[in-house]
Amino acid sequence: MEPSVDSREYRVVFFCPTSSAQLEHIEAPVRRVLTRISAPPAELAPLEAAGTLGEAGWRVYLVRSMTERSAAHALAAHVTEAAAAISTELDTEVLGLYVDVASDTARVCRCMPEENPETFSGQRRNVLDRTAEWLDINPAHLSALFQLALDTDEEMDAEDRFVETKLREAREFMQRYRQRR
Repeated sequence: MEPSVDSREYRVVFFCPTSSAQLEHIEAPVRRVLTRISAPPAELAPLEAAGTLGEAGWRVYLVRSMTERSAAHALAAHVTEAAAAISTELDTEVLGLYVDVASDTARVCRCMPEENPETFSGQRRNVLDRTAEWLDINPAHLSALFQLALDTDEEMDAEDRFVETKLREAREFMQRYRQRR
């Protein structure tokens, strides 16, 4: 049995053109791939918070695990297969993106019906930049989508890093306070 993997450490999302993005047509091919690889059950959750992506003509669907085992982790090696299946089902371009939050790595694939998928992998920032290029949006919008900050430490001085650390600590304290109430 696969060890339990924290779902928060992995993200798999699919980007589909708004004009053809009907959830039932996207779920079926993903479900087939999950079943074939014996992955934990999952659902596709539309991310409505992706306003800029919506304005650019894209709908975003997050693979959300329905058990403690991470379906996104299981699907990581099969993102291209799932995106290609969705692309064939919708007969349009689809992007599949996998992000491993803990190891700062990611992989994106762009699939078109009846064409070989184009993939790109590497460090999260580089992959998000390529994804943004393919989606024709600002990379910061993808970072916000994943609640990840693009690595800007190189541009930050010691004072900025201090402030960021204090803000992060304050958010953690507030979260613990809310959980105790």
